[in-house]
Amino acid sequence: MSRTWHILKREYLENVRTKAFIIGLVLTPVWMGVIFLVPRMIEGKKYETAVIVDATGVLAGPVSEKLSAIPDPEWTILTEPAERAWEQDANGLSRVERLKREAGEGKHYLILLTPPVLEKRPAEVSQGERSHGVFGPTSGVTGPGRVLEALVNGIVTQRIIEERELPKEMASLLQRPATRFEAVTEKGEKAGAVQVLLPIIVVMLLYMGIVGISQMLISNTIEEKANRVYEVLLSSVSPYQLMSGKILGICGVGLTLLTFWSGGGLLAATLQGSDGLVGGQQIGMFVVYYLLGFLMIASLFVAVGSACNTIKEAQNLMAPLSMLLAVPLILSMVTLQNPNGQLATVSSFIPPFTPFVMMTRIASVPSPPAWQIAATIGLLAISTWLAVRLAARVFRVGILLYGQPPSVKELWRWVRAKD
Repeated sequence: MSRTWHILKREYLENVRTKAFIIGLVLTPVWMGVIFLVPRMIEGKKYETAVIVDATGVLAGPVSEKLSAIPDPEWTILTEPAERAWEQDANGLSRVERLKREAGEGKHYLILLTPPVLEKRPAEVSQGERSHGVFGPTSGVTGPGRVLEALVNGIVTQRIIEERELPKEMASLLQRPATRFEAVTEKGEKAGAVQVLLPIIVVMLLYMGIVGISQMLISNTIEEKANRVYEVLLSSVSPYQLMSGKILGICGVGLTLLTFWSGGGLLAATLQGSDGLVGGQQIGMFVVYYLLGFLMIASLFVAVGSACNTIKEAQNLMAPLSMLLAVPLILSMVTLQNPNGQLATVSSFIPPFTPFVMMTRIASVPSPPAWQIAATIGLLAISTWLAVRLAARVFRVGILLYGQPPSVKELWRWVRAKD
């Protein structure tokens, strides 16, 4: 145990004393701040173009007037005549189809208005009616396209109210939303913006702490193997002690980084009035899932590094592992939509994905049942123990092997070899 401790201490101090570590410790939060803040500071005022094709003859004016009153983004409004807009030219392409294609390229947003719009009914193209709608590039949930959609719907609603001479009270009721979605905490209090983003922040920190830091083991292992350092170390320690010390030392490096980053984030949240954002139980679960997830994935990385002589060889072996480790991020983004859904629950019990999916669920509302937390920790602990044992079998052979890298068949033979 004392020999493992000495290797752990050496590995930790060698990494935290480097300039790269200090730069990463300080610049990573700054870099993340730059990503979120600088674009907002330098983008300035936004300008968009809207092209209106109005076959109703009555909506282009009100739409243009409403658009002109919007301060951000500032709209340039172009009106195309509806006459012959759907007629095909010699190339079999109508003016409307050309405008749609240009909208898809991001040149403008197209507002296509036909008589069915006045009655709030979809165009039945099969019966000869012309299509209508708002067309443009992907703009997200609250982008310019959604703004135009709401604007046109509001104008049509107001026109229907006036034409049918509805009482003012009735008109007000029709225009008023019946209810709104509002994110709340487990205490029933309104969730702030930071609380809504918390699951994303947690899973990104966990991913950087596990996958990002574990990759250091590959380069370190290959470098020390090339310098014949291990031949000296193995004269006084066992391969298992050497591997354990290296993994635990790098794990300490990751914990140091995460403590610094998380502490700074919590302090900033507290100064902004979001104290109590994370509870002691969530912090405890984060540490547990981090440690187990790191030991599992880091053991696989160090096994790959021990079996290779160059970074290029390691990259070839890492390709399938890298694809596998990209899946948890995708699953976590899906889990945000339904933290206790079937996909989230099932993927929580797949060991390589468990830390990321479970921490996404724990940071979300509602959190998963206690039995699922206990069961996934137990399953992850067993899986981590197996991964470390199997990686140790590869490490003890590969660390002293030079020349041609082993094939998958040979790696499997090392794994099956008895201790």
